[in-house]
Amino acid sequence: MTKKGLSLFALTMIAIGSTIGSGIFKTPTSIAQAVPDPMWMTVLWIAGGVVCMIGALVYAEMGGRFPKGGGIYTYLKEAFGPLPAFLYGWCLLTVVSSGTIAALIVVFADYSQKIVGFSDQLIPVVAASSIVILTLFNMFSLDSSKWFANVSTVMKIIGIYGLLILLLFLGTNSIFENSISVSEVFTSEKAQGFGWAKAFVGVLWSYTGWHYASFVTNEAENPKRNVPLALILGTLVVTLSYVLVSIGYMNVLSIEEIQNSKTLAADAMEKIIPGGSFAVSILIALSVFGCAGLYVLATPRIVQQMSNEGLFFEAFGKSHPKFGVPVNAILLQSAWAIVLIFVWGKFEALYTYVTITEWFFLAMACSGIFVFRMKKMGQTDGIFKSPLYPVLPVLFIAVVAWFIVKNALSDDPAAYFGLMVIPVGAVVYYVYGKSKSK
Repeated sequence: MTKKGLSLFALTMIAIGSTIGSGIFKTPTSIAQAVPDPMWMTVLWIAGGVVCMIGALVYAEMGGRFPKGGGIYTYLKEAFGPLPAFLYGWCLLTVVSSGTIAALIVVFADYSQKIVGFSDQLIPVVAASSIVILTLFNMFSLDSSKWFANVSTVMKIIGIYGLLILLLFLGTNSIFENSISVSEVFTSEKAQGFGWAKAFVGVLWSYTGWHYASFVTNEAENPKRNVPLALILGTLVVTLSYVLVSIGYMNVLSIEEIQNSKTLAADAMEKIIPGGSFAVSILIALSVFGCAGLYVLATPRIVQQMSNEGLFFEAFGKSHPKFGVPVNAILLQSAWAIVLIFVWGKFEALYTYVTITEWFFLAMACSGIFVFRMKKMGQTDGIFKSPLYPVLPVLFIAVVAWFIVKNALSDDPAAYFGLMVIPVGAVVYYVYGKSKSK
């Protein structure tokens, strides 16, 4: 029987820690390019927080129904069978996790360039080399990699909240005085050119991680009270943090400066404290390097689970005899992450490639709640149940569907190439299944 040891505070920290990442150091640039208005940029950050809170409440119920682990992979398998679960694992390997590692390491390379100084042509080389180092570090020194991940998480929190305080108190810009009013959004020619869905990619990339907090529902003290409360408190803290950091950037830099910045946090710090960009760049570089390390370690275990369940090639189910890590899955993921760096190159293209596909599966897994409720699947006694059912899951799915369709129909190949990996995965599934049956 699982020990109920996670307090409200611990659950709230999980909700916050699994969501706050590197996005806030970079994504406001692309958001400002798509929606160059301070007030509406702020509204987008708030809207992203609301969407994530709705999703987290639905996922909290699914986590309670299926506490054995596996998260989205398990929800898809239980609701819809092995093929959707395989496709999620396939896209996790080829798009989501590998793309996230590539995106984070490009951020690392960008800030390293700010520290050391090297040409733009060397950024992909530095990024690829960093993935090789990170992969070896995580494969053969598990205890050290966990220690470094913890240190980088602390540095990330210090960086975000230290930056937030300095930007808000030392900035002098008038932020919202020239913003477009609510009525003008529907009539202004300028507002008609806003790329709302494109801007939302950066917002949702920054918020991604909220669903991890729902996976520990079975370990919570008083889950019916503490889980939803922790999700609400955690999402409120993250939303407030992102909103205030975004306002802080605008308090120091003009919209044009934000749009043209490659190392936004460092540029903002340099504006208020000359020479401060160096320290911030080191802090952020080490933070995102450690964050990428978490993905190098975590996702191959889903691939290993798929292999052990007979859904993927047996070679990727094997663990290193000494270190216990799924070495083949780690090598495959890191190799593909390096390929993605050279294919897409830019941070914006990489996170777009990842976010569209990841949120497709988040919405698909969310729809599983209808199956679970109708068939009364999984544990049902004493678990938290999502409020306002079926309104919340329908609203979540509708918003995500709008976001995906609008971006997939755009002229940005990064917005739809990730989705194109899904039918390729279906072919792999059936070919592998036939070869295995023979």
